Formats: sequence, C-alpha cells, structure tokens
Amino acid sequence: MEAIEVIHLLLTHPDYSVDAVHPDIPDFVNIEAIEVNHETQTFSILLQEPQED
Repeated sequence: MEAIEVIHLLLTHPDYSVDAVHPDIPDFVNIEAIEVNHETQTFSILLQEPQED
C-alpha cells in the first residue's frame, strides 16, 4: 500500500481524526511515523522529506 493510500485511510477513519501532518509540504517521500493518541482519538502523521543532495 502506498503512503498516500495510508494517509487517505487515516483521514477517513470513522472513529479517529487526523490532528496534524508534518511537515506541511506536498513533496514527501514516505511516512516516517504515525502517532496515535487513544485518549483524544487522533492521529499525527510525520512525513519523510526528500533528501537534499
């Protein structure tokens, strides 16, 4: 499954919402981490940025 598909699934989750996506850029390589807060029922998504040469 591609990263964009995972993000879409999280955004459409029926019980949880996405609290934050970092960094806020369109050119991401992959998902670095997904943090889940069960108390607030939210996801925070940390995106992997492209490496600069």
